[in-house]
Parts: sequence; C-alpha cells; structure tokens
Amino acid sequence: MVEICFSREGVKKILDYALAHCRDECPEKRDPYTCVILVKLREILGLEPPPCIEDYGGFDEKTFTALIKDIEKRWGMGIEDVLKELKSKGARTLQDKIDLVDAEFALTVLRILKNREEERFFKVQ
Repeated sequence: MVEICFSREGVKKILDYALAHCRDECPEKRDPYTCVILVKLREILGLEPPPCIEDYGGFDEKTFTALIKDIEKRWGMGIEDVLKELKSKGARTLQDKIDLVDAEFALTVLRILKNREEERFFKVQ
C-alpha cells in the first residue's frame, strides 16, 4: 500500500469538490464505495454531510436495512426477488425505477459497511 499524506485543508478541498458531484450527478452516477468513503471522511473531519444523508435519514446499516425492508414490503417479496422482477420485466413506473436504484445501492452499501471494505482505501491516524 502506498501512503499519501494530505493536510486537513487539502482533504477538505477534495471532499468539497466531490460534494459537487453528489449535488449534480447523484443518483445517476454514484458509486457506493465512493459514497461510503465520502460520508465517513466528511464525518471524521466534522464537515457538512452529503445531501443523501438527509434524503435517507442517515448512512448506516440501520438506514439501509430499513430501506430494503420498505422495498420488500411494497413488493411483497424478498429484495433479491424484487431485483430479478425489475431486471426481467423492467421498471414500469417512477417508483419501480427508484426501487431498483435504491435496492442495488442499499445492498452494496450494506455489504461495504458490514465487511468494513472501505478500510482498504484509507485509515485515520
């Protein structure tokens, strides 16, 4: 692993720059790994959270587990079956499209958080 050191101000500038991507491109062009890292680093540095924190009501396992349960309840089936259905038949309504995007994102974020996969990208000392 290569270590790169930035000043707090340098990291803040990069995170503020990334926040512009959140505001302008999310959810169409979001990457779950980057989202997790952005949220965690902004939290560590005491910076304003990305807009998705307000949208989702948080950015933790509890929040994304609840989101998946809401989708499952709406569809009356498990999340994997919901995804199969949406991928095979296509999203017909705006809610279907939202459910597809949110389900895929939530499942990936949960996996990242549970396995602490973001730790391969940075460590705080």
